[in-house]
Parts: sequence; C-alpha cells; structure tokens
Amino acid sequence: MGSHPTRALRALPFLVLLSITTGLIVPRAGAQAIGEPLKTPLSQDLLTLLTNEISGQIAFNNLVKLAGAPWLRDPGEFNGTLYEAETLFEMARSYGIETVSLERHPATGTYDYPSEGELWVVEPDTRLMARLGADAALIASGSRTADVTGQLIFIPPLDDPDRLRGFEAEATGRLEGRIALMWSHPRANVARVLDAAGIQAVISFNSRERYFDPNQVVYSRGSYGEGDNLQLGLTVSWRQWSELLEDVQRGERIVMRARAVVDQYPNKYETVFAWIPGTEPEEKGVVFTGHLFEGYVKRGTNDNAGAPIVQLEILRALHHLIETGQIPRPRRNIYFIWPNEIGGTYEFIKQTPGFADRLSININMDMVTEGLRNANSVFTMSETPAHLPSYLDGLAASILSYVWRTNDIVYLPDSPRGRPGGQYFPAPMVEKNGSLDAFRFYIHEATGGSDHICFNNPSVAVPAIEFFTWPDQWYHADADLPDKADPTEMRRVAFIGAASAWAAANLTDEVLPGLVDAVSDFGYARVAERGIPAAHAFLDDAMAAELSGALVMALNKMNRAVDREVGALESIREVYSGSAAARALLDARIAQWALYRDGLQGQLRGYGGVRARQLGAAAPETPGPSVADRRFAQVIPAVHPDVRGREFYIERGETFGAAFEQRRDDLIALGLTSAQMRSIRNFINGKYSVVEIRDWVLAQTGQGITTEQVVGYVEILEEVGWIVVGR
Repeated sequence: MGSHPTRALRALPFLVLLSITTGLIVPRAGAQAIGEPLKTPLSQDLLTLLTNEISGQIAFNNLVKLAGAPWLRDPGEFNGTLYEAETLFEMARSYGIETVSLERHPATGTYDYPSEGELWVVEPDTRLMARLGADAALIASGSRTADVTGQLIFIPPLDDPDRLRGFEAEATGRLEGRIALMWSHPRANVARVLDAAGIQAVISFNSRERYFDPNQVVYSRGSYGEGDNLQLGLTVSWRQWSELLEDVQRGERIVMRARAVVDQYPNKYETVFAWIPGTEPEEKGVVFTGHLFEGYVKRGTNDNAGAPIVQLEILRALHHLIETGQIPRPRRNIYFIWPNEIGGTYEFIKQTPGFADRLSININMDMVTEGLRNANSVFTMSETPAHLPSYLDGLAASILSYVWRTNDIVYLPDSPRGRPGGQYFPAPMVEKNGSLDAFRFYIHEATGGSDHICFNNPSVAVPAIEFFTWPDQWYHADADLPDKADPTEMRRVAFIGAASAWAAANLTDEVLPGLVDAVSDFGYARVAERGIPAAHAFLDDAMAAELSGALVMALNKMNRAVDREVGALESIREVYSGSAAARALLDARIAQWALYRDGLQGQLRGYGGVRARQLGAAAPETPGPSVADRRFAQVIPAVHPDVRGREFYIERGETFGAAFEQRRDDLIALGLTSAQMRSIRNFINGKYSVVEIRDWVLAQTGQGITTEQVVGYVEILEEVGWIVVGR
C-alpha cells in the first residue's frame, strides 16, 4: 500500500514544495499510512503517477473539438469519412500513437439523413419556429422529403383501441391537408389511421424532464411515409408545443408550414482502432470500447462522444508514461475500439478473426462524462454476467472505492483525512475548471443496452463491464452539449479505467496478492448480499410438503453463487505470470472458498431442519442424481468454431435463422421459456456439462427445468450447427 509512513514523513517538506510549485497531486503521509480504505491491487506510487498524468481538462478540450455542437454533416462525409472518426483518428496520431487505424466496412441497407428542415407559423402571423441546423432534433426519424402547409389541429392520444376506432370512424377522409399537434409521434395503426384521415404532418414534443428543461428536444421517431398523406414528423420543445396547444384550444386559427429534405445513403461502419503493444502480444489482453456513433443523425456530447475521448486520454497518458520510462511496457496488449454502437462492435469482431480469443476482459464506457451533481446522477458499474465470471468485477470495484474514499467526505473512523479544519476531500482528484462534486458510485448486476453486450454474448464470451452515469436529464436530447460534461469527472473516470486496465494487462507477481484479495473481498460481499438471502428465501417461503424441493433449490442457488466467485478467481489464470508462487497463492485462495462452500451448505441443511420443526414436517432430504443426470454429467456442449466471433444471434440471419425456425414445433414441445433458452445458450461454453448448465439455468431464472429439457434444446442447437457436443 505504498511507501513506509516514516519515510513519507521525512520526505514531506520536499513533497509539499513540489505540489505547490508544479500543481501535482502528491498524497500526504496520512493518506499513505491508511490501510484498508485505500487498498487496491496497485501500488500507491503507480496510482499517484496515473493521477498526476491523466488530465480531465485535456479530455474536456478534446471533447469540445470532437462534439462541440450537433452541427449538420458535410455532404462529403457520406461518401468519405465521417467527421468523428477522422477527428478521433487524427487526435490519436497527434499524441504519437502509431498503432492506430481507421477501419471501414460496408453495411447492408441505407440510412436516412435530413439535410434541410423548417417549421413555420404562417397564420395569423409569419414567424420561424425551428430550423434544422439550429434545432438538431427537429425532424423525426422516418420522415420523408416533403413541403406541406395546413391548419393546425389538436388530436388527443389515440393509444386506447376503442378511442382509435372511434377516431377512425369519424375522421377518415375528413382532415385532408391538416397538420396535427399530438403528444407523441404516431406508430403503426395510429399512423395508418392519421394517413387515412388526410393528415400531412405531426408536430410533437419529446423531453426527458419537460419542467426541468422545457427547451430540450429528444431525438424522436415515427411511422411516416408509409401511406399517401402522412409524410413528416417534427419535434419541438415542450415550451413551444404547449404554446401551440394553448393557441389552438382557445380557438385561434393556426396555419403551419413544415418542410424537410431527407436523403438516403448506403449504410457503413467506421471504427477507430488503437492499441498499446504489450511484451506478450499473443496472450489475452484488455479491450476498451466506447461507441462513437449512435446512428448518424443524433450527435451527443456525453452520449457518447465523451467515452471515446476519456479513453483517448487513457491511451495518451499510458503511452506517455511508457515512452518516458516512468512505467514499463505492459505484459498484455491494451486495445481501444471506437465504433458504431453495438452493430459496429459486432462487425469489428466479425471482421477481425480470432480477436475474441486475444481478450481477457472488456471495459465499456457509455455516458461517463456528465457532472454528477449537475445531472442529479450516480456513476454506476454493470457487472460481468454470471455466465462469464471474472476478476474484473472485484478489480474495478477496488479502484472505484479508492476514488470514492479519496474524493468524498466519509464519516468513518478509518477514513483518510484531508486538510485540517474543514470538510476537504482526502486526496482530491479535481480540475481547476471542473466541479468539486463528491464521487458517488453504485455497482449492480449485468445489464444490456450498450457495447458490452457484444462481448458478453456467448458467441464472443469475453467478460465485460459497463461504466455508466444515470439518470441523465439530457439523454438523447439536443441539449446533450459540452456544458453538461465535467472535467473533474472525466479525470476520475479516465483514472478508474486506466488503473483497472493496467492491473489486468500487467499482472505481475507483486500485483497478484492485491488482485486476489480484491476479487475475494468482492465475492464474499456479493454472496452475502445476494446468494445467502436468495437461498434462504426458498426455505422461508416453503410449506411443509415443499421443504425437500426448497432445500434442493436453496443448495443449488448457494452453490452457483460460490461457483461464480471461484470462477472469478480462476479467471486470473488467464493473465497472471503462472509462476510457482502465483499458482500457490491462487490455489490457496480457491481452497479457502471450498471450505466456505462447505460451511454454507451445512448452514442451509441445518436451517432446513429448523424450518421442518417449525412446520411439524419431516427433515428435508435431497435426492441423488437421476439416470439422466448420470448419463449427461460428462456431455459438454461448446459454441461451434464457425460460429464463435462470427454469428451472434441464432434467431436472426441467413445462416441459422431459417433452420432454427423450422424446429419451432420441437422447441415449443420442450416447454422452455425464452429466458430459459437464452440462459442455456449463455452457459454453453465448452466447460459446463449439460447437468451443470441445467443447474445454472435453474439458479438464474428460478424456473423449474429438467435435464431432459436441456438435452432436447442442446440437440436442436447441435443439429442446426450452432454448437458442437463433446461426449
């Protein structure tokens, strides 16, 4: 945990002078002397190097260059290179990064891009209400090129089927040429009915917090251009929309003109790919992801240009520290992928054969640059899923805790202390032009919605976490601008990412004990918080006749909870040195968990007896393995080599979709839910047997499932070619 406190005290006068004259962060002796609260796998010296090198202000300045405003694209971008990809690539090159490329791949289909758009009031007076270029989210996706003028009418929500049928009977053919003011853009049947009525365009609003920020406009979508009349959707702010509603409802005749030019272009993927070479480049490394594009119309500063920019700062800082000899070159490669969201990440994996096999973990960032107090937010981490247990959860949690304990006022006896005489952060990681927000974070179970799902997909099978900020009052809105970003938060996030990646990419024997502790500590907390209460709940909720079944469920839930934490420790073998000392250390900790499992199982069986006495029932018993269990205990399915990293969803696509659909009746006959089938696919990894997969699915879904059902589903997956089975 850093240098000896006595030596630190002797050095203090020089360090204080250094901090005053250079502005560097130099931890004080008091912070150095603290033990557990600041414990991470990395040394304090390295943490200090990262703290001093990483700049949230440089990152913020780059963010302004990349996404200072949601301006209209230059037409040349559609046939050439998109602005963000070209700019980010050049930024990396400007830092002396030679290992960076701009990957381009065609995609199927086309996308719409509105190049012109205006909304006018033409009666009773003439005034411009909104114009594309100034109002980035004006034209709703789905709109077509059109120029329409008509009287504005208000149409109440038509989401109730009876109300929709009544409107259709009354309005069909009777509202020709009108422009509708509606609470939301129409979809499907509502759009069809409006088109039949003769409506030309719809004006709506869309806002995250319409009273908090009445001028924001969220990018929107509707079903336009599918009939003869309804061609345009326009989205204005809540303030503008409510003023129009007031005018219409007091009987004023309002005539509007709406105009848009919407062009179509071939789809494409553009990805900036960079990496820091390690000394063991063929071994498993680390990959950062942060999507650069979320479609080509919406251009958000914090969602999500900020994540690639934060990761660019990680790349710059680590590259500089390596090149100047302050830290060694890491053992493993550290990669950075900045793509189109999800689809672009999948395409990059597909176009880079064997890439998934060169990765130990993925750190995905999405919406990580917002000021926490300004956005009323908390910084969050989405864990790796249970089917991909990883050391990454405990590692990242230890770094998050370090930033929290040094950048918050924590009223605990062991808290590190800041300056005397006030409520100061113990070791502030702030920027002069940034906020003084306290750092707050929350860790939750695995979620979807961003590029980490591409790695957690069982076809790729690389454990991935997501860093994220939520809530956000400007999510997907035209007000997602640099003024919502915080240089202080950007510095902290870059530090968290850099420290986590460095520990994984350069796991030396000196770092290993701290990592093993971090993974175990996190695992014990997770079992205590989730596994133990969930297991006990089966017994607490059971009636007398159900106790034996409840005990089976409880033991399975507890075993899988422990298996996950043992799997997280086992995953360290992918990145450690493999020395005799490293193996002995890890083996000892895993043996410790085996003893812990025995204790938990004994406790559950004992509690089952307590519940039996309370209910006046016989002590619960657990049956032995069935004939099917014994038969399939050594049958181990794995994702087919031709599928791994190339196909991602069996239900879709030309390769497997049709064959899978042909087995629909057989799938229905199995009686599995969609959650169970998805969970089975998740746990097919070439390690678990059919029986172990059944147990995992039972623990994950809580839905009853038999060995025979899993066997039936595995056979179908094998027949269509998605998996291979070792017998």
